[in-house]
Amino acid sequence: MKILKYPIIPITLLFATGIIISARNNPNLPYLYYCTAAAFLLFIASYWFSFKTLLPKPYFAISSGILAVFTGMLTFSMHYAPNQALHYTHLLNSEETPLIKGYISERIKPNDFNEKYYFKIQYVNKQPAKGKLLITLPIDDDLIFNAGDVLIIYDNLKPVTKGGNPYQFDYAAYLEKQNIFHQVKLKDNYIAAGQIKNFDYYTESFRNALIEGFEKHGYSPEVLNIVKALLLGQRQDMDKEINQNYIDAGVIHVLAISGLHIAILFYMLGFILKPLGYFSKRGKLLQLLITLGFLWSFAIIAGLSASVVRAVVMFSFVSIGLYFNRNANTFNSIAVSMLALLLVKPAFLFDVGFQLSYAAVFAIVWMQPLYRKIKISKYKVVNYFADIVVISLVAQLGVLPLSLYYFNQFPILFPVANIVAIPLVTVILITGIIVLILNFVNNDIALLLGRLLEILIQTLNSFISWIASFKNLVIKDIPFTLLLTLSSYTIIIFVVLWGFKKEYKRMVAVLFAILSFQIIYTTTKWRADSSKAFVVFNNWNYSLAAHKQHNRITFYTNDSLAEENLSVKAYAKGSFNDSIAILPLQNTLWYKQNKILVIDSLGCYSSNIKPDVLLLTQSPKINLERLLDTLSPKVIIADATNYKSYVARWETTCRKKKIPFHATAEKGSYIIE
Repeated sequence: MKILKYPIIPITLLFATGIIISARNNPNLPYLYYCTAAAFLLFIASYWFSFKTLLPKPYFAISSGILAVFTGMLTFSMHYAPNQALHYTHLLNSEETPLIKGYISERIKPNDFNEKYYFKIQYVNKQPAKGKLLITLPIDDDLIFNAGDVLIIYDNLKPVTKGGNPYQFDYAAYLEKQNIFHQVKLKDNYIAAGQIKNFDYYTESFRNALIEGFEKHGYSPEVLNIVKALLLGQRQDMDKEINQNYIDAGVIHVLAISGLHIAILFYMLGFILKPLGYFSKRGKLLQLLITLGFLWSFAIIAGLSASVVRAVVMFSFVSIGLYFNRNANTFNSIAVSMLALLLVKPAFLFDVGFQLSYAAVFAIVWMQPLYRKIKISKYKVVNYFADIVVISLVAQLGVLPLSLYYFNQFPILFPVANIVAIPLVTVILITGIIVLILNFVNNDIALLLGRLLEILIQTLNSFISWIASFKNLVIKDIPFTLLLTLSSYTIIIFVVLWGFKKEYKRMVAVLFAILSFQIIYTTTKWRADSSKAFVVFNNWNYSLAAHKQHNRITFYTNDSLAEENLSVKAYAKGSFNDSIAILPLQNTLWYKQNKILVIDSLGCYSSNIKPDVLLLTQSPKINLERLLDTLSPKVIIADATNYKSYVARWETTCRKKKIPFHATAEKGSYIIE
């Protein structure tokens, strides 16, 4: 691959590898300082010795790679919040309830019960401290905080709740990558203490002022939320049904300002400003300045959210690379932008948006020689919109394996949806930016264009709703592992390379990649079908257990809507299993040689049963100590349907009796294999 001849690309990839290693192993920070210093001295020595030899030696490249890996490891560890001296975790102790002062930095997407915010800590027990918390506020309180609002909280911090079930999204692990480890639920444990006018405050105030500019148009919530998503990167209040329609149609990417939006704007600007390139060096410089100015203005308008900043940084480096010569440097520019972002915030590497953005942009740039040959009309305008559609499809191909891995679904009609949605979103984006500016310049013209914007968005929503109505054409709950993801990218890479140069060897490589994918899938499926397990899930509303035997899973629960339960879907999907049965939860279950006794809220059981495992559900009113003396179980499990006070009392009893106790609400699901 020609792109590998640019040294910055392998250096960036090795730097990212160092971040992954450090994130998985959390090495000692002083140890990393010594290792990185040693790697740097090795690099200097190999660089000096390289001048002494006539022919290039591999040791300089090897030392450069080693330095890149250790620098990535060191960068992640330095940014890992608990490694910092002022992090709040160093001031917490189990004997004292902390008094925490800080401010709201950002409102994030709420759930059905709570508003959610990121909270930046300033003081713990009047001592300077740093760090971020997740704070939640019941929606019933009808209270909305703003960025910069200062709060004083007096409460014990709790770890972020883990999903705790097999193959389920781990929200706690996701937040940990954002350096957020604890949460606080606000109720009677805080007071408001003013407001700080900092960067977060001014950014949100500016964004709110822009949103208020659209109130004069009288948009419905559905239309206004699309405007907020496309122009301002705000999706917190998006209607669930509309959001799901965009997901099922395969165009959810149009609602999240990221690489695709900035790519559209970037190539649109390139098309419009192309004549400036004919006016010597100054014309190209003017083209660069206009492009950078427009992209960063759009980023500011969008509130400088992380996804927007990532995309704009990426295309800023691409623009600069093109100015200083040539398309070949585009790969270098992408790599440099990625390296710069990871140096500032290495946790970006684990962000799904970051991965999707770079996969999409790399695909667009790399496959450009192939799709640029496509000309469907003699008219430039028609070809321009055709290019937008093709670019979108290429971007979708670039992110397809990642989408299957993270979202586990494939909308068959996504090409049809994109053919209409991408050009329409492009027009909406341009019209929206013009209306946004006119809201503060010329009210009459703004209202006129605002009506057009409303019609365009309503048309888009109606079309997406129609596409999403074909439910049978959306393949959901697709099991897809990391190894299958990597194998899929191998197929795509070899197919594209064959497209560049149709050689016999490259065709063999394509066929070998396809065969490898089939072998990996078959092996993964066989292993999943061969496994056996009994699982007690961490399920809050109803007790839920599962008996997996070969290629069949039997779920035990009294939940009438169990088929829609996320834990059921996740376990069936992760087990590569499409054959499930749902039965009522019985009082006695068997797994291999283990007898499992279930005691529910009635508290009834037979003293003649001698179970190996005792499962307590629905807060039974029992004397556990007497029960243990009678039944003598080997293990006690309390699922998440029990009262916390009961669970705490049972745990104390089991500790006294020296019997293993497992609370799913605290430790996650219990698995017998």
